[in-house]
Order: sequence, then structure tokens, then C-alpha cells
Amino acid sequence: MGDWFTTNVIHDPGRMPRYEAFADYWVWLALKMKCSKSFIATVVIVLVVGGCLWYRRYQWDEIAYPRTMIYSGGMTDDIIKWRMNHGKPPVPASWHTNPPPPYRMNQPPPRNTNQVLQNLGFQQKANELSDAEKVALTNLFETKLKPAAEKWASVYGDHVPFSLADLTMDKFAERFGRDSQIYHSYTFVMGDITLSIVEQNGDTAVRYLASKHGLRTMETMPPNGAAPDVSMPVTPAQVLALAQADSGQQFPPNLVQLIPSAESGSFAGGAIVNVGSEVKNAVGIPISKTSAGINYVFAKDGTLAFYLRAK
Repeated sequence: MGDWFTTNVIHDPGRMPRYEAFADYWVWLALKMKCSKSFIATVVIVLVVGGCLWYRRYQWDEIAYPRTMIYSGGMTDDIIKWRMNHGKPPVPASWHTNPPPPYRMNQPPPRNTNQVLQNLGFQQKANELSDAEKVALTNLFETKLKPAAEKWASVYGDHVPFSLADLTMDKFAERFGRDSQIYHSYTFVMGDITLSIVEQNGDTAVRYLASKHGLRTMETMPPNGAAPDVSMPVTPAQVLALAQADSGQQFPPNLVQLIPSAESGSFAGGAIVNVGSEVKNAVGIPISKTSAGINYVFAKDGTLAFYLRAK
């Protein structure tokens, strides 16, 4: 037995996978020690059951502590930045017709609760507002939300894809953070455009804009044989100036990334832009000092098809 093990497992490990050699080793060792068959069977059962429990542990953790997302649109900034950095549209086109849950807690729920995460008073649609809430929201719209949109539009000028005159209370769709003390997001839908204005820590600002048609076009493959239009309607200097005027922060030029939108779909002549993402070293430690980032998608005519401001 010893000669067989030395020849077949130690000297010639390539003739079988490592796990097979490992199993044969234990069989050889058990036989060498003259263990009973019942002892060998017990060891095998313990190893199999232990391996199954170890695998199941990850599934149980996933159920008890779900990997969750928190943002007014239901997508994390990191996911969107990854998609854009890889030449993909910031969110799938299907997200607009079948969106993910708009909010999930980033902490595990109490073990003794039977309440689903989406039913915590965080999301409230327009038709769910009481008369008193409608009056309060209308006042908020006139005093904070509309002025914030006007301030944002003054920065982006001709890049804004809608008229401010169309931003009215009858376009209000839903809000997030109704019961929150620090975060409230208000979503308005104006035809093809979805706009979100956020109140957070005393600041009110536009945080999200998306064109449904633009995002769908980005996911459509161009016709075969057609030469892609890889021109871009903006330059790094122009985008840098817009981002700094919008956020009030100074971004170094190396944190501005532009990718022709035609490289990944039919959205010809546009630009996928990322400003201010954290730069990390080889071990994943942030080495940049930005506290906010902005993602854009510009259409060929220079208007915004997508906008996301992290903070």
C-alpha cells in the first residue's frame, strides 16, 4: 500500500485531480492504520456533512443579511460607475419598466420581524398622498424643489433636456424617505425624462436625471457594417467646468474620463463621462480626496441623457 501511494499520489500527482489524490490519501492512511470500516464511514460522513453546512452558511448569510442597495433610483453609485467605466449604459433599459426595489436597508433587519423591507414608509407614490401631505409638498416644491432645479439648470444651460416650465407639481411621481430625518428624494416624470431632487442634511439639489429613450438606445446594438460615430459633443475641459460649478468642488483633470458612447451601442456621437470617482492604489486604498462624483451621458446634440451626482 505504501509503495502504491508513493508512486501514484506523491510521485505522479498529475494523473488525478488534487481532490482525488487527497481522498485516496485518507483511504490509504486509514487502511495503513487498520481502522475499521465503520470508522472510515463515519469520517467520510462527517466530512461531507461539514462541507455541505459550510456551503449553506453563505446562503443563510445572504438571506439574513442581504446585499442591498440604497439610492432614490435603487442603484448604487458604485454599480453605475462600474457599468459606465466599462462602456455600458448606467442602468439597463428594463430598469425603467421593471425597476428594482427602490430602497433596502443597509443593515440587517431584526430577526423577529415579518415586515418586508419595502414596506417601511420609505416610498410613497403621488396617489398615496393625503390632502394635507399634498399641500405641504406643494409648498416645499415652490420654496425648495423648483428653486433647486432652476439653480441646477442655470449651470448646465443648453445641456438640460427639458424646459423648466414643464417642471410642475402635476409631474410629481413619488418620493422616498418620507419617514427619514435626513434624506428625502422627490421624483418627477416629464415625458421621456425622469428627474429626482434630493433633500439631504439641509442641502437640496438635483441628483438624478435619465432619458428613457437615450438609455434604451445605448443598449441597442448598431447595424452590422455601419461605421460607428465615435465623436463626442463635449471636451474634458468643458465637463470639468460643469462638474465644478455644479458641486462646488475642484476636481483634478485626471479624474475626468470620457468614452464615446458609440463604442458600446447605437447611441452614436455621444459621450459617457465620469468625473471625480475615487482613485485607488494597488491594494484598494483611496488615494484621491474627492467627496463627490458625477456621472454623465451626453447625447450627440450635447443634451444630457443621464446624470447622477453622488453627493
